[in-house]
Amino acid sequence: MPSSDPAPSGSLRSPPEGIYPSFEDLIGSIQRVAKDQGFGIVKLRASNYRDHKPTRYDLVCDRGGVKYNSTAKKRNPSTRKVDCPWRAKAVCEVSLGNQWRFQVQNDQHNHEPRVQSGNPGQENTPTVQSIRSLTNKMDRMSHDMAQAFDRIEQRLDSIEKRLEAMDTRMGTVEARMSNMENRGTGMEVPMDNMEMGGPMLDGPVM
Repeated sequence: MPSSDPAPSGSLRSPPEGIYPSFEDLIGSIQRVAKDQGFGIVKLRASNYRDHKPTRYDLVCDRGGVKYNSTAKKRNPSTRKVDCPWRAKAVCEVSLGNQWRFQVQNDQHNHEPRVQSGNPGQENTPTVQSIRSLTNKMDRMSHDMAQAFDRIEQRLDSIEKRLEAMDTRMGTVEARMSNMENRGTGMEVPMDNMEMGGPMLDGPVM
């Protein structure tokens, strides 16, 4: 049974603080280090949104923070929540060219390192959870992009049909104009109906 007291210094070492080009690089790196040390790191919350994207993540040990529902059929005792106080944050800083800074806020744990399961099928590590989450996000993005392309194609089809209708109308207008011109040039005044008058025509024939 894990102790409620903080783990001895050095028994569970935190990933080193540093700067990363993206959050994906940051979380992947620190999760690998944490796994080697016998604990997991998960996201607690996202905040400080800029352009609809979070610029800060609060991170916690996977045995502390907000509870999550395990999808494993058999619960691993080393994944039970014990309110571990370990905390860190990842912040996207404009002064660093929008790179991400990782900083540990509480370096203490209140549990022993996790013992890896001998059966890989029973593992539900933070890395696996992260991969699953990333896969789900990619699936959602692919679905959203497919829907967006469908909407674009529908709009292009609608525009094309409108252009065809405009061409048809223009053709009709041109045909009418041509008919009107033909009627105007084809109108001839019969000479028999014209009155022959004037002093030159009324005089005697020499």
